[in-house]
Amino acid sequence: MLTHDSIPQARVVRKAGRLMAPPPAPRSDEVGALRAALGYAIGLWPLTCVVLLMCGLLVMAGNNGAP
Repeated sequence: MLTHDSIPQARVVRKAGRLMAPPPAPRSDEVGALRAALGYAIGLWPLTCVVLLMCGLLVMAGNNGAP
C-alpha cells in the first residue's frame, strides 16, 4: 500500500538496547510514470509520428493565409 505523505519517517525504536532507525521509505513513483509514458511513446512510434505530422500540417494550414 503506497501512501502519498510528504512527511519523512522519523521514528526511532530501541532494539536490544540499541537505537535503530527504520528502513528508508521507498522512492516515489513519479519518475516511473514518466518513464512508462516515454516507453509507450517510443513503443508506439508509428502512431506518434502520425500525430506529430498531423499537428505540423494543422499549424502549416493555419499559417497558410497569414500575410
